[in-house]
Parts: sequence; C-alpha cells; structure tokens
Amino acid sequence: MSVPSALDPSGDSVLYADPGEVERLRDPLIAAQVQLLARHHPHYRRLFARTGVDPDRVRGVADLRRLPVTGKQDFLGDPESFRLTAPADLPVAERTLAYVIYTTGTTSGAPAPLYVTTSDDWAYLLHARRCARLLGLGADEVIANLFPLTPFPMGARIRADRTAAAIGATIFQGHTGRPSPDWPVHRRLDEAIDLVAAHGATVLWGVAGFVRRVLIRAAERGLRLPTVRWCFVTGEATSAAGVEDLRARLRAVGAETARVANRYGSTEGWSMIECGAGTGWHNPTPGLIHLETVDAASGEPVPDGEPGLLLITHLRARGTAFLRYAVGDIVRLTRERCACGRTAERIVSQPVRTKDLVKVNGTLVNLTVLGDALVDLAGVAEYRVVLDHLHPGDALSGDGVVVEVAPVAGRDADALVSAVRSRIRDLTHLTPEVRVVGVDDIYDPLADAKPRRLVDRRHVG
Repeated sequence: MSVPSALDPSGDSVLYADPGEVERLRDPLIAAQVQLLARHHPHYRRLFARTGVDPDRVRGVADLRRLPVTGKQDFLGDPESFRLTAPADLPVAERTLAYVIYTTGTTSGAPAPLYVTTSDDWAYLLHARRCARLLGLGADEVIANLFPLTPFPMGARIRADRTAAAIGATIFQGHTGRPSPDWPVHRRLDEAIDLVAAHGATVLWGVAGFVRRVLIRAAERGLRLPTVRWCFVTGEATSAAGVEDLRARLRAVGAETARVANRYGSTEGWSMIECGAGTGWHNPTPGLIHLETVDAASGEPVPDGEPGLLLITHLRARGTAFLRYAVGDIVRLTRERCACGRTAERIVSQPVRTKDLVKVNGTLVNLTVLGDALVDLAGVAEYRVVLDHLHPGDALSGDGVVVEVAPVAGRDADALVSAVRSRIRDLTHLTPEVRVVGVDDIYDPLADAKPRRLVDRRHVG
C-alpha cells in the first residue's frame, strides 16, 4: 500500500497541516485498512457480515460512521479475534510478530494480549519520538521505569522502554511488583527509590498512584531527588488536583522545577500528550491514529467541542487492530490550531470514565470528584472510595459511601477523618463513613499493578 507523501513517517508536516487536508490524507488509509480487516480480521469479518457493512462504501473519514462502534467488552471477551491474520502478500515487517503486550480486565480474569508486529513497533517508535519532541526530551534523559514487573508484559512498562530507545535515552528498571517465590528478581519500594537516587533520574515514569507513593516514601526517608525534571504519569485518571499534588510532593524532595506530564491513553489506543499545562492532549501521529467522538447512546457523531464518547481507529495496525473502538471515556475534541501550532486532534477536557458516572440514592455522582476531594488533602497517603448498600447484601437498604484513608506517617488520624468527611460533604453533599486503614490495605504496589481508587460493590454477587 502506498502512503501519501504528507503522511511520510519521516516527516512531521502533517502535525501542522490544515485539518481538512489531514482528513483527505487519511481517506485512502482508512479505505485500505477497512478492506484489509474485512478480509483478514476475524472480529470485523464477522461483524461486517452480521451487520451488512459493505467495505467498498467506506472510502474515507466521512464514511466511518457506516461502521458499528466496537466496545471494550467486545475485545476483552475475545481478544484473539482482534488479531489480523496477515496475508502473505503483506511486506515481511507487517506480518512478523515482534512481541506481545497485555492489558488487564478480560471476562475470564486473564490479561488480554495485544499483538505487535515489526511495523507496529516501528510505528510506536515514531509515536514515542513525537511525544518526546513535544515535551523537549532528548538523549540526555535518565528515565526511571517505575511500572511493576507483572506476570504478563504490561503494555506501559514495555512502551516506556521503547520511548527510551526512540530518543536514545538511558533507562533503568524499578522492578517492583508481587514477589515470585521461584524467581527472586523483584525489588522492594525502598530499593527502587535507592536506584532513582543512585542513577540521578531525570524522569520518573509510572502509574500515577505508585509514583505518588515513591515521592511520599522518599520524603519520609528525608531523601533529596534534585535531578528529577519530569514526572510522567499514566494508568489511572489524574485530574488537575492530582497533578498539583504530585508537584507539591516533587518539591518536597527537592525537585523544585520538575514538571508533571499527565499522559492520556490506553494500551489499545496509545498515548496522547499535552504540549503545556491545560492545552489539551495532542494526537502526535494523525497518520496512524484517528480520533472521533459520538453520542454514547445513539452512536451518532458529535461536533467538535461537544462531549462525546471517544472512538479510536488504527489506520495502519497489522497485529491487533481496532476500528471505531470505544475505550469508555467521555471527552471533548478540537481541531483548532493549538498555541504550539499543531492542528491534529486534541482532547480538551478532562476525560470522564463512563463507569465513574453512577447514581447514589438516585442522584448522579461523578466518582472522580470524590477522588479529587482526597488526592491533595494534607495528611492522606492513600485513599479509596467504596460504594455499597447501607446494609451489605440488602439492595433495599439504600446506598452508602465509605471512604478508606491511610494517613501519612505522623499525622493525627482523628483529625484526618474529620477533614475527609467535611471536604466530601462540601463538594458532593454526601456524608460518608470514613475508615482509617493501613496504606497497603488500599494499594499494595507489590501485589497490584494499579490502585483501585473507586469501587462500586452494590452490584457484586
């Protein structure tokens, strides 16, 4: 398949092109991808046959609406069906498996594989290089990869390594996670922190909750980390309050000028990156990824600037591939030129997870707001919001909100309980039960890849 010259992976001009031109340049890529997946992708071959989709009628961006939306549960329920069965006439780089990464959450509880071909890996190297350029990162960085060493190759951990490769930077591994009795290769939290100090890390990169734990523990130990210039966080939603909390904790360990890059993305959809605080998350490779928003109920496209369900389409994926894939977030998109000059799609609102919009005693509540009430509250080391029936197991007893908090070492627990209750009541008009628990009872980084901040137990069992 020939690639339009303006989308040549060796050049970045597409990032600054007129949005209409970008759409025209994408049209042949979309048409070719739909044709390929209609013939050689198990899920879309079946889906098109069942819904009567004619791939010949999908000639570009404007025709994508002819395709049904693919839900996250479609993928998690049968991840193998999303792997392209590459035909023999594809170039060898497009049909050679390079590696497999995983995302959690399948219906069986097993991790879901995403297959990465050689060409997919090269595409990600381009994507990573553009993200790095947008932030001004170069070969002089020393990156602390603080993603856990999990039983399955975690997508974010592998991609941090690929980013270092893309820009020629130095990277080292924290290798925290659940210890294995057979393979004693994991490190404790303090050992990972010692490596950060010993190597003079300039970038701390990991799940937001774990990076936060690293900074809290470093401060408790009285350590100084003045070489840190960047904190890259991903893996869980991090609001403006969460970012500011990280900045304060960076200052507490001597990283006075360190910046926080709050990356947005998923294992399936790659990462979007801000060029500056509050500017929105850029799509750095519009020749590889197409973003759109639709009404969550009807599936109809919504105008730029209006909230809608985010859909991701892979334009050149050859391993695991998606068309109009909903990761489950409500966002606002724009194609207006950013102050940095880029015109590719930007997400310009804090993403809201559809699963975080729930009813509590008949009132719609955004669980993220509850998290925001806690993340920057002085004295809170870890927190979790739990929704349950007032009498667990009795669905007729009404809804209750329980907040579990773990105090920072040396903080007065009773005063913290009062502060937590007051803040949540002021922000949400809900009066929670507040329980003081141990820090690892909420999030044990040796056992869990990511913290579960918001838990709804009302529909379990």
